[in-house]
Amino acid sequence: MPRLLGANWYRLHPAVRARFAREPEKPVLYKGVMEVVHCSSAGWLFAQLTRLIGNPLAAHRGCNIAMQVLLTQRDGGGVWWQRTYGFARPFTVISAKRENAKGQLCEYVGMGFGMRLGVFAKDGALHFISERYFWEVAGIQIPLPHWLSPGQTHVIHTDLGGGDFRFTISMDHHQLGRTFYQTGLFREVTP
Repeated sequence: MPRLLGANWYRLHPAVRARFAREPEKPVLYKGVMEVVHCSSAGWLFAQLTRLIGNPLAAHRGCNIAMQVLLTQRDGGGVWWQRTYGFARPFTVISAKRENAKGQLCEYVGMGFGMRLGVFAKDGALHFISERYFWEVAGIQIPLPHWLSPGQTHVIHTDLGGGDFRFTISMDHHQLGRTFYQTGLFREVTP
């Protein structure tokens, strides 16, 4: 992450830098509560359609949902994120953040599908913005039409002090409006 942000790395809160300075050498576990988990009707439909590629979108709604996030390394490199929502029937999303052959940060969700991410620092927080959704075959990224995606993804990681941080994700589709919104408070725990 420091290489991707360059001099802007130092605009991040020191605790955010500590969390994203390098890939985890051993599993890292965060626990918290998603205060809001929401998807629109269009978002729900996108979630149903993407079940074929590994459940990257939560087709649920709720408030104060317990959640845990496990970060690990696996073969193939990058950081694997396993997010488990504590709904009555637990729901897990797995993705991997890693650089592609061109050195661009991407998040992969299954069967070669993913999104290229822009990353920047603002007000001490770390921001990820989707630049393009794609399907990768044999190392070649085939762009997907914007209308076929759930919308531009914006993830914000904000430190709150005392070991706590806020994670917020929103997805906004050009024609369909906001398809997904989630926000919650987390802290690292011993796995």
